[in-house]
Amino acid sequence: MIDQIEQAGRSITRGELGSCVHRIESVVLDFCYFPFNQTAYTTAKTTITCHHNKSRVRFFYKEKGDICEETRSNGRFTLTATNSSFNMSISNVSSEDAGVYWCGLESKDGNQQTALRQIRLEVKKILNFRRSPMVGETFTYWCDYRSQTAYNYKFICKGEDPSVCERLVSTQHNKMNNGKFSLNDDRQKRNITITVSAVTADDAGTYWCGAKSFNKERSNPFFHRFIMTVETPPTTAPSTSPHPSTHGRFEVIITGIVCVAVLLLLMLVLISILIYKRKRVDFHKHKTWSSSEGRQRG
Repeated sequence: MIDQIEQAGRSITRGELGSCVHRIESVVLDFCYFPFNQTAYTTAKTTITCHHNKSRVRFFYKEKGDICEETRSNGRFTLTATNSSFNMSISNVSSEDAGVYWCGLESKDGNQQTALRQIRLEVKKILNFRRSPMVGETFTYWCDYRSQTAYNYKFICKGEDPSVCERLVSTQHNKMNNGKFSLNDDRQKRNITITVSAVTADDAGTYWCGAKSFNKERSNPFFHRFIMTVETPPTTAPSTSPHPSTHGRFEVIITGIVCVAVLLLLMLVLISILIYKRKRVDFHKHKTWSSSEGRQRG
C-alpha cells in the first residue's frame, strides 16, 4: 500500500488513517465520504451507512488501539444491505460504542479489501422527556436548541433511530404543518414549538427535535428526544335493568307454589281444628240435655 495519499489538495498519511488501514489493501478517499463524523445518543439506536454500487462482500471494522476488529451481527449490532448501500445498526448505544469505524468491500476470495468510508462515531447524552396525552387531545411542547443551529432549518422526526427517522415537519417553506403536527421556530428564544392535534393511538412513539447539518461530513445534530405514550379515556358501561334468567324465574315459581301449598295446608289444619272443637262442644251439650231429661222422668 502507498504510504501517502493525495486528496483534494491535502496529504493524508497512513498514521492519520488509523490502525485498520494496515489491514485494508486499498483506500478510496472521496471528499463527500472521508471522514464522516456521526453523533449517536445514549440508550437510542444509530445506523452507520456505507454507499456502494458493487456486488461484493461488505465489511465493518472498528479501531481498538492497535487492533482492527471486524464487527459482525451479534445482539446489539445488525448488518443489513440494499442495492446501493450496506448499513450497520447499533441498538441501546453506550459510550463504549464510540470510536473509529471503517466500512468497505472485500473480494469473494478475501484477498482484496477496499475501504470506502471512515466513520468517527461520537456518543452523547440527550435531554429526554415524556408525556401521556389522552386520545383526542391537542397539546403543545417545545425544544430548546443551541445558538450554533439558529439558522439551520429545524425538523421533527419519528422513530427509535434519529439517523434514519421519518421526518414529519420542518421549518422549510410549506413543510411546517402536515395536518397532524405543526411547528414554529422562535430564533430569539432559540426554541421550536410543536403542536400535536387530535392525538390517536398511532401517534405513540419516539420523536426527535433536530437541525439540518450544513457540513456534509457531519451528521445532523439533535437536541431533544420526546417519548409519547397515548392513554385511552376510561369508558363507563351503560347501566341495564337486571332481567332474571329462565332458571331464576323457574325458582321464583317453585317458591311461590310451595308457599301457597303451605298456606293451604295451614288453613286446612286450622279448619279441621275448628270443626273438631265445634263437634266436641255440640257433643257435650247433647249429653247434658239427655241427663237432665232422664232425671225429670224419674
